[in-house]
Amino acid sequence: MIGHDSKKTYKAAIIGAGSGGLTMAVGLSNFGHDIVLIEGDKVGGDCTNVGCVPSKALLHAALVGEDNPLGWVRAKRDDLAQREDHEMEKHEKIHLVRGWAKLTPKSGDHHVVLVDGPNGQVEVHAENVIISGGSKPIVMPVEGLGAERVLTNENIFELESVPGTVVLVGGGAISIEMATAFGDLGSTVHIVELAGRLMGNEDPLVSSTMQEVFESRGMQVHLGTSIERFDEATQTAHLTNGATIADVDKVLIGIGRRPALGDLRLEAAGVETTKGGVVADTWGRTSVDGVYAVGDITGNTATTHGANSFARRTVRAIALPLPKVGDPRVIPNAVYSRPQIASVGLTVAEVDAMAAGGRKRYVKQLTDIDRGFTDDLEHGFIAVDVERFTGKILRAVIVGPSAAEMIGMFTIMIDHGIGLRKLFGTVHPYPSYSQAVGFLADEFATETFRSLPQEWFALTKAKIANRFKK
Repeated sequence: MIGHDSKKTYKAAIIGAGSGGLTMAVGLSNFGHDIVLIEGDKVGGDCTNVGCVPSKALLHAALVGEDNPLGWVRAKRDDLAQREDHEMEKHEKIHLVRGWAKLTPKSGDHHVVLVDGPNGQVEVHAENVIISGGSKPIVMPVEGLGAERVLTNENIFELESVPGTVVLVGGGAISIEMATAFGDLGSTVHIVELAGRLMGNEDPLVSSTMQEVFESRGMQVHLGTSIERFDEATQTAHLTNGATIADVDKVLIGIGRRPALGDLRLEAAGVETTKGGVVADTWGRTSVDGVYAVGDITGNTATTHGANSFARRTVRAIALPLPKVGDPRVIPNAVYSRPQIASVGLTVAEVDAMAAGGRKRYVKQLTDIDRGFTDDLEHGFIAVDVERFTGKILRAVIVGPSAAEMIGMFTIMIDHGIGLRKLFGTVHPYPSYSQAVGFLADEFATETFRSLPQEWFALTKAKIANRFKK
């Protein structure tokens, strides 16, 4: 419902109606609590309005050849945003207050949040406060580059027409997805990445595969460089390596995001922050009793599903008087380019830091299996790093069709301690891409069962070495 009782103390005041905030609001209301949901912009946050939903809609519109792809995307996005807003307005337990929130020091047994709204400032009293303000894109200044030519995820979907030439600065998820979309829409695409490879946090095999994919489609990938300056008169981007990109219509900055701390007055309320955002544990608890934080604003996750996962734990922390035990579930990553990229488990750096003798790596090219043959697949693979002897999944990465769906199998395996050894013999439909997982399990079992004592000894030796590293 719209509005609240300023004299009532609610179970919780939630600042931000993005993915984490909505999960908190619905979750606590399902436990029978009246809560206040505060939003100064649009319900749904970045994901619905300028992130996940419009970007995936654009990828679809580009692939199927919509006549007015950007207009179609906006209509799709606005429809969902309106439905989410309406749902919050009509909810019996959720009190929607529009405006920008500011924290105050705790007052007795409750917290007071000040909200600057369209009708002036109001107070919200609550036992608990959840900060879910999300994040904002990092925009780097480029000499000579006018603001009207710069795109971020916040304005790219407002374009009225497809740019002829677009430069994507950064080689991460945003640029990879938008390169796919604008390439399909007919734009000339350039990716400019300061590091030596695309998707620098991913497996190097991902980087080389995606570079090969893009270059095979006529896109140009500029690595180890950045834009030094822009010549507006000739619409030319000059790179630090001496190369130039001519006739540039738009420049998308996709180099990362930072927590949207804004004017929340966190310091005055005693809430500890760092450059990475609000300091919160895996239950969302901050340095102030009764103040929680979830989602991008904490730096604990940068994905919608990650924000939802942490928010569910925070709902439990507030609604259920149970011991706070148990680790959070593993959170997979997915990039919806063509082909898709998905990964889960330890980071590449964490795997590399482990003693090599205690782990093994298995790679299966999807082009080598029958489904890849029937689909004329050109690029795709599954790679897993596992613990020797047990087959425990350390990290898995997939590049290929439906990778975001397939990664769920490895996510479940990590969460429940299922290794490749236990997966041996599992039947997969024929012909399917999931058969590649079966081939990996077969390969692991063949190597391991033939020499169990040696495999056990190698694992034990590596574990001892890892302890000494620490």
